[in-house]
Amino acid sequence: MSEDLTESSNGSKPSFHNNWGLMFVLIFIFLFNLIFSVIAAFAAGGIYGVSFAETRNLLGNPDGTALAINISRVYHFISFVGAMLIPAWMFTVVNRTSFIREGGLNKPFQPRFLGMGLVSAGSAFVLVNWMDGFMRSIQWPQALQYYAQRLDSSRQEMANTLLDMQELHELWICLFLVAVLPAVIEELLFRGILQNIFNSITGRVVRSIVLQALVFSVLHFSLYELPGIFMAGLAFGWLRAASGNTIYGMVAHFLFNATAVVLHYFSQANFRLTGVSDAYNQLHPEPIVALLALVPFVYSIIWFHRQIKNNQA
Repeated sequence: MSEDLTESSNGSKPSFHNNWGLMFVLIFIFLFNLIFSVIAAFAAGGIYGVSFAETRNLLGNPDGTALAINISRVYHFISFVGAMLIPAWMFTVVNRTSFIREGGLNKPFQPRFLGMGLVSAGSAFVLVNWMDGFMRSIQWPQALQYYAQRLDSSRQEMANTLLDMQELHELWICLFLVAVLPAVIEELLFRGILQNIFNSITGRVVRSIVLQALVFSVLHFSLYELPGIFMAGLAFGWLRAASGNTIYGMVAHFLFNATAVVLHYFSQANFRLTGVSDAYNQLHPEPIVALLALVPFVYSIIWFHRQIKNNQA
């Protein structure tokens, strides 16, 4: 039995929660990824008086200067909003609905879902980082490892530039860019719109959760991080399905990403003081810690599943 679908603004059932709606969203995400990567580079270069060619060079080969860092942040903001938020907004227009309805934001707030969401996200944070380290330790086939490392090096280089924080105010900027924006936009897009579409197509809650998590993880374009991001997507998806509201996922998602940003900030501060590098992205939990984190994670999923069953009864 599937969860209730949202209604359009005129009170009728939404007509675009189908394969056409799915194609619409995915095509525009990929299309706008390409378009806004160019628009963002032009905009960032224009703001700082740098040519398009030099901007692309600084994005691809950052030199650690303030200019490269600022361009990276402007680029990230414009390209992320363009590739994720605009397709989501276009879907609500075509479907004659709204973010409030697609995300279930009109449902009453229930603290118990927020509490269990934080348990799920906190345990997932440990598991995701362990899985990232595990994936990097595997000896992949040479061709696969080559492309995985190319994707990873580009992704890590951009992340390191974006998160190069020297002053406290830069921490707040990075929290907005890396924690607030993804928490709001990705929850509305993946756990809101896409999960609604998959639920309507399949008629099964679990399938809709798995499918949106798969799309969520693939669109992060990282082989090493794919299983961990998929797990996080499952956690947020179960939370949405159980509560019917994406607000809890937004809070949990924010704290998940914000923890990484804050750890990165303090690792850089420690390096400046001591000269010892303990970069966050090089720290992975021990297997016993991951095993302990698996217990509350599995418990939270079981709890969410029971809530879904109760809602369907």
